[in-house]
Amino acid sequence: MDRELIIRLIEQDIKHNQLINGFNRIGLIVSEDHHLNIVGIVSGLMGNSSDDWFDLYHKTMLDVEPSMISKEGLSASEKLFDDLSTKN
Repeated sequence: MDRELIIRLIEQDIKHNQLINGFNRIGLIVSEDHHLNIVGIVSGLMGNSSDDWFDLYHKTMLDVEPSMISKEGLSASEKLFDDLSTKN
């Protein structure tokens, strides 16, 4: 498993969810067509598909603050990776 690659993918998903969550907060509801499904790639790389694993990933993405700066995004990505690793 390539830890750094997975963390970078999670970081990109966090950036994408910042945008999506920001749109939703101002009333611009984004359809499912705009989701990237990075979770599927991360899940495959980490070798996990349990409900708890996906619940943790999705909850984290829903809680992403639109105002989060890059350092915070990287830190959140590393934390999520570590938390997901315990679900394996």
